Amino acid sequence: MVNESSQNEAQDIIEEVPHHALSAWWWLASTAYPLLAGTLGPMASAFSICSLSEEWSMEFEAGNGQIRSIADPDWVIVVNAVSLGCAIISNFVLLWSMARRISFSAAQPLIIIGWYISSLLLTCLLCIFAALKVQSGSDSGTRRWLTGSYYYGAFAAGLYFVLSSLLLITVYGAYRGYYGCEFPLTASQRSLMLQTILFLIYLLGGAAVYARIEGWRYLDAVYWADFTLLTIGIGDFAPKTHKGRGLLFPYAVGGILILGLIVSSIRAQMLEKGRQKMAEAVTEKTRRYLVREAVSDHQHLRDVIPRLPPERDESDRDRQLREFQFMRRVRQIATLERKWISLATSLTVWMMLWFLGAIAFWLPGQNEKLTYFEALYFAYTTLFTIGFGDFRATSDWERSFFVFWTLLAVPTVTLLIANVGDTLVRTIRDLTIYLGELTILPGDKPARELIKDMFRGSWKERFLTEAVEDKKPDEDDVGEAAATAAAAAAETADQVDQGEEEERNAIEADEHKKEESARARGDVAAETTHHHHYLLFREVRRMMDYATRNLHKEFDYQEWEYFLKLIAGERGEAEGEEGNLNWDWTDYKSPLLGQKTEVQWLLEALTEALERELRKASRGFHSPEQSESEQ
Repeated sequence: MVNESSQNEAQDIIEEVPHHALSAWWWLASTAYPLLAGTLGPMASAFSICSLSEEWSMEFEAGNGQIRSIADPDWVIVVNAVSLGCAIISNFVLLWSMARRISFSAAQPLIIIGWYISSLLLTCLLCIFAALKVQSGSDSGTRRWLTGSYYYGAFAAGLYFVLSSLLLITVYGAYRGYYGCEFPLTASQRSLMLQTILFLIYLLGGAAVYARIEGWRYLDAVYWADFTLLTIGIGDFAPKTHKGRGLLFPYAVGGILILGLIVSSIRAQMLEKGRQKMAEAVTEKTRRYLVREAVSDHQHLRDVIPRLPPERDESDRDRQLREFQFMRRVRQIATLERKWISLATSLTVWMMLWFLGAIAFWLPGQNEKLTYFEALYFAYTTLFTIGFGDFRATSDWERSFFVFWTLLAVPTVTLLIANVGDTLVRTIRDLTIYLGELTILPGDKPARELIKDMFRGSWKERFLTEAVEDKKPDEDDVGEAAATAAAAAAETADQVDQGEEEERNAIEADEHKKEESARARGDVAAETTHHHHYLLFREVRRMMDYATRNLHKEFDYQEWEYFLKLIAGERGEAEGEEGNLNWDWTDYKSPLLGQKTEVQWLLEALTEALERELRKASRGFHSPEQSESEQ
C-alpha cells in the first residue's frame, strides 16, 4: 500500500505543467497557422484570379445545339475584383509582417479583416448569382450551368474564411502570453511561402501562354498545367503544336524543380519542427501516465518516481542511475508513440482526401457518370501521380476541383510518405535483415538464438521500438565507482585518432601542448586546467561531427557522468557529498525530456562550459607564477 505522503508527492509531480509542454500545444498557433496562412493565402488569391478570368455560367441551346458562355453582369465583376483586391492587400501585409516590416499588432487586424471581407463578398456573390442566373434559363428552353470560374470563387471564399479563423487563434495565443506578439518564422519557413507563390505564378503564367498557343480556354489550360507540373499526366489535354511541344521541355523541368523545393521545405519545416513539438507533448504525457499507473496499481513509488528520497541502502549514484533508466524508458516509449501517432494522423488525413475526393468526382459528373469504385480508383491513381488516363475529369466542376484537390494533396502525400518511411519501412527493413540472418545471410548469432529471441520478447523490441545506436546502461553495475565510470567514458572519447593533428584546430592543439609542457615541469594545477580545456575542445568537435552527420546518438549513463563532470569543471556546483553529480534526470531541463537531441544538448552545454572557462582564463584565472612558467 502506498503511503499518503508518497501519493501526495506523486500528485504534485503529475500536476506540474512545464512551459515547454504548454508551448508544444501552442506551436500550431504560433508557427503552423501563420505558415499555412502564408502558403494557402496566395493559393486562394490564385483561385480568385481564375474566378475573374472567365464567365461564371454557360448555356446549351436545344434549338441549334450550340454551347455558349453568358457574359457576367458588371456588378459581379466589380464585387469579385474588390474581393480579390482585399485579399491581395492582406497577403502583402502578412508577408511584410513576417519580414518584420509591420508590427504584429498593426498587421493582424488588416490581415484578418481583409480576408473576412473577401470571404463575405465572395460568399454573398456566389449565393446571389447561383439563385439568379441558373434559374433564369429554365423557362427559355435552354439549359444553364455554372462554370469552373464560379467554383474557383467558392474555393477561394472557403480558404479566406479558414485562414482568417486560424490567425484569430494565433492572435488569441499571443495576447494570452503563450508566445511573443510576432511571427517566430525562420528564413527557411518564409522561403517556403515564397516558393509557393513562385509555383502559383509559374502555373498560372504557363497556363496563359499555353491557352494562347494551343487555343484552349484559360481554365482548361490551368487544369493541364496542374496535372503536368504535378507529374500526373492524365492526357486528356496535350500540346498539338510544335511550339507548344517545344516549350514543354523548359516549362515542365522548371515547374518540377520548384515543386521539389516545396516538397523539401515541407519535410524540413512542417515535419521536422512538428516532430519536435509533438515529442515534447508525448514525452510529458507518457511520464505522467506512468506515474498515474504506479499510483493506481499500488506499486512502490520509489521504483517509478525517481525523485523520491532514496532508501538507506541506496547510494546517490544508484538513485541517479534509476532516474536515468526511468527517463530513458519514458523517452523510448514516447518516441514510439510519436512515430505511430504521426503515421496514423497523416494516414487519416490522406484517406479523408482520397475518399472525399472520390465523392466529389462521383456525385456531380455531367459528361461521364462514374461509379463510386471507379471514382476511388481515379482518385487513388491521381494522388500517387500514376495517371493512367482511363478516367478523367470531364465537367467544369470536376476540373476546378481537381486543381484545388491536387494542390492540397502535395503536402498531404509528402507527410504520409515521410511517416511511412519513419515507421513501416524501417520495420520492414529490420525484418528483412532478421530473415536474412535466419536463412541465407547468417550473422554473428546462430539460428537457434535468433529463433529463441522471438519468444523472449526481443523480437517486438527489435522491430517496433526505437533503435538505440549505443550500448544501454548496465543495470547490474549499479555500484560501480564514479572514477571507473569516468574512465570508461573517457576511453570511449579517446576513439578520436590521436595521429590526426591536422583535424585539431589551433587552440585545441595549443592547449594540448601546454598540458604536456605543464606535465613535464610537474605543474599539476596547470596540467589539470589545460587538460580540462583540451577535453572540452575535443568533445565539442566530436559533438559537432555527430550533428553535421545528423546522428541521433544516445549515450549511456557512464558517458553522461563523464560529460556532466566535464561541463561542471572545477566549480563543483553539481557535485554531491560523495562526489557524484547531484543531477535530477526527471527535471524539465533534463536532456531526456526536452525537444533537443542528446547531441544538441551536449553541444550547447559543452560550448557554454568552454566559453566560461576561456573567459575565466582571460580574466587572469591562472596565478602569476603559472603564467610566468608557461611563458
